[in-house]
Amino acid sequence: MRRRLFLVTLAVTSVLVAAFAFPLAVLVGDVARDRAITEADRDISQLATVLVLGQDQGLLEAAVAQTTSGQQGRLSVWLPDGRTVGDDASPRDDAVELARAGQEAFSRTSADGITVYSPVIIGADQEVVVLRVRVPEAILTDGVAASWGVLAILAAVLLILSVLATDRLARTVTRPAADLARTSRELARGDMTARAEVAGPPEIAEVADALNLLADRIDALLIGERERVADLSHRLRTPLTALRLDAEGHGATALITDVDRLEVEITELIRAARLPLRDTATERVDLAQVAADRVAFWGALADDDGRRWSCVVTPPGPHYVRVGSDDAAAVVDVLLGNVFAHTPEGTAYQVSVTASDGRVRLAIEDAGAGIADRHSLFDRGSSAAGSTGLGLDIARSTARSGGGDVRVEGSPLGGTRVVFDLPLADDSR
Repeated sequence: MRRRLFLVTLAVTSVLVAAFAFPLAVLVGDVARDRAITEADRDISQLATVLVLGQDQGLLEAAVAQTTSGQQGRLSVWLPDGRTVGDDASPRDDAVELARAGQEAFSRTSADGITVYSPVIIGADQEVVVLRVRVPEAILTDGVAASWGVLAILAAVLLILSVLATDRLARTVTRPAADLARTSRELARGDMTARAEVAGPPEIAEVADALNLLADRIDALLIGERERVADLSHRLRTPLTALRLDAEGHGATALITDVDRLEVEITELIRAARLPLRDTATERVDLAQVAADRVAFWGALADDDGRRWSCVVTPPGPHYVRVGSDDAAAVVDVLLGNVFAHTPEGTAYQVSVTASDGRVRLAIEDAGAGIADRHSLFDRGSSAAGSTGLGLDIARSTARSGGGDVRVEGSPLGGTRVVFDLPLADDSR
């Protein structure tokens, strides 16, 4: 915006300067020309007054010396008897005889300047004396260059002042607008404490105030949602406590262990639900380590179900991706949970983390019956197996937040293979 305002102001000011400066420059030249010719006419009039008194050589020479043109050797007087007074170095030309015969004043323009001819009729015999004044080009343009220089400086100063004023005015608009953009980006990154400064033109200030109100409303809604999820999660503790008491009453040690695990997960769910949103785009996590930890957690349940399982990382070592650690763990849990939920007990599964070509691929595959219809797998809330239908959509959302994606394909084991594909974090190489 500042650049556009700058260009518009520069264009408009340049047009205004051109509209006034160029005619003024021409006028300055005309004024200088008229001044020089007027001065020549004044010298001719002064000398004509002297000629009325007589044609004495000494008197005429003294009168010529009193004029500006005569002092500079530009004034000539041709008397009727053929004598010449003044600028006698200049040759007599046909214009002198033309002025004598026509008895009218005129001027001639040449490359050297302007020459003014003026006949003066004296005496009873009506004799004609011809006066000639040469006005060189240097006198015609005397002071014009300096005046044009002053005009150019004034035009430049006007352009600079207009541009500076426009830049200052533009800052009053662009700074609040830039603050609005910065606040919007911070809110988009999850910083719900970001607020815009209500400043600048009334329109910008109104937008900033509306953005702050929107941020306050979103913050209040998010807090309410977190509290609601935490409350709903906390309600699970009541039936969980009853299940623990029943298990203890029947001596079901394995069931008690499972209840303990479930209680840990619910506690973590309540804790996570009460946390404010954070920007996971700046986080990075070792996907191989997260996968190993979660596979080990699920391994105990797999052993109880008689499932063969394995976890392979190729090549060995940390493989960092741009997602949050909790989000990555949730994806592994979702994908492994699907294996346990949708395949019979004893079905083998395999987890692999492979890094190549600047990408990390987490693959979870099973030896089940596979999935006949893969087209609606990512429809949020849609499930034909009695689940919530959110698992794969959560995995895909997490992958896309880190610049990757999730795909479902057939597995060499005979069942389904889900690939969680992400680019390597830049600073992990």
